[in-house]
Amino acid sequence: MPSKDVARRADTSRDRLSVRYIPVVEPRRRPVASFLDWLSVVVAAVGLALCLRTRSNARFGPLLGLAIPAGRLILNAAYRRRVGAWVAESWRRAEAYARGEGPIPWRSALAFVAIPFFLLDVAHHGVLGTFDTRPVVPTAVSLVRDGDFDLREFEGLNPPLLRKRDGSFCYCFQEVDGRIVSTFQAGMVPFALVTVAPAWLLGADLDSRKNLQYLEKVSAAMVAALALSLFFLTAARLGSASAAAVATLFLATGSGLFTTVGLGLWQHGGVVTWLLAALLVEFASRGEPGWRGSLLQGFALAQMLACRPTAGLLVGLFGLWVIVRSPRRGLIVGIAGAAALVPWVVYYELIYRSHLGPATVNTNVSAELWSFFRLWPTLGILFSPGRGIFVYQPWAVLAVAAALVWPRLRRAPELVAGPKGWAAFCLIAVTLHVVLISAWWDWPGGYSYGSRLATDVVPLLGLLATPAVAVLLKRRAGVGLLAGLVAVGFLVHLPCVANEAHRWNHDKPRNHWSWSRAPFFYRPPS
Repeated sequence: MPSKDVARRADTSRDRLSVRYIPVVEPRRRPVASFLDWLSVVVAAVGLALCLRTRSNARFGPLLGLAIPAGRLILNAAYRRRVGAWVAESWRRAEAYARGEGPIPWRSALAFVAIPFFLLDVAHHGVLGTFDTRPVVPTAVSLVRDGDFDLREFEGLNPPLLRKRDGSFCYCFQEVDGRIVSTFQAGMVPFALVTVAPAWLLGADLDSRKNLQYLEKVSAAMVAALALSLFFLTAARLGSASAAAVATLFLATGSGLFTTVGLGLWQHGGVVTWLLAALLVEFASRGEPGWRGSLLQGFALAQMLACRPTAGLLVGLFGLWVIVRSPRRGLIVGIAGAAALVPWVVYYELIYRSHLGPATVNTNVSAELWSFFRLWPTLGILFSPGRGIFVYQPWAVLAVAAALVWPRLRRAPELVAGPKGWAAFCLIAVTLHVVLISAWWDWPGGYSYGSRLATDVVPLLGLLATPAVAVLLKRRAGVGLLAGLVAVGFLVHLPCVANEAHRWNHDKPRNHWSWSRAPFFYRPPS
């Protein structure tokens, strides 16, 4: 028989649990309500299927899933109460998680971040895919349809997909051993497979260049929605779900995650997604993940390298951060990462006859293309109206402010301490990444919008800004400042979506230092 002390402790723990979590006990739903719930799910699935079939107006397909819930919200008071209770409970779970009192609230991230962003991103017509991203979806199509990576099946498309007007290959394609393949890493292909495979099963026309571009847009929206959800869950672990939500709004409306990641399958999307996956494991466990978490981190770091070789800097810094705190865990992460890289090395050897992969990797390591510690490119990366981090992410000033007053800010009552050394990791990673990309001969990043090459570290800036956001949310003037930063960031990126301002890159020569002719002031010729 258990002692009275044991029973009393059990009762006390149950009381404490009931204070932390207030479960929502729903009354038994009527058959009609249950039928409408299931019908909503079916209609949403049909809408997603219409989206993936790539027919006319397919981009509005996902919005079809909102039709029945919207009608019920307008007409049914009981349904409004039920939805309100569900939203309140989901937010309570997010707040409890932020205080370190519950499991990862995946449902909250899905409801408040992933679904809204995906629906809005797919519905508009903006795209930002270029030659860098062009091979990704065709490679996924070839893999699903024919079981190989040879893109020769797309030779006959009109307009041409693989070649320029003079008949030579576009720089994003090359021929190796009789196969036409991409000149870029294949790390983004798994993301494209998530949309290409069901689209093929649903009978989409995958021999249409327009449809291939559309599927790239849908895939990019999915990647951005996933990355933003991971960011929200990571930032929330610093003690404030509200601050994490505002920081996520910064990224979703006023950063490279809105344009570069959300409008095309750039390599940066994979880098930030896998980096945030590794960071979430670290933050959710307070810097002490078990061996399963360490294996997941190693796998995520390996996928970062598969997406973009320059991500090796972030991978190395993350590994060093882990090793300094726990050599044993660092060994597990390293072994897992090396094992996860083996399939990519084998793939590169089979396709390119080189363990480094495509031709661009072999040529871009040339010392002639790199010049470190140049002042003017560094200033351009930070402040130029064409590519500046602080121009296209105006809220990043909060990250700088937080770093400057970090010894004092870290003791703010609004915050909960994250993993040991997280702020130093973010600050060092951002600094060294800026040094790296400013050393590249084409520091503006070619045909792009905003600070594309800096996109890899934008989530780290968001994490650094989150403590400052938590403090500002407690003050009326601070709320006004945050609203202003959200508005400015959105207005800077909106022209890329609504007005195809990325076509500014066609102007020759590109003047990255002209405020009067900045990309966000671009107007297409009438």
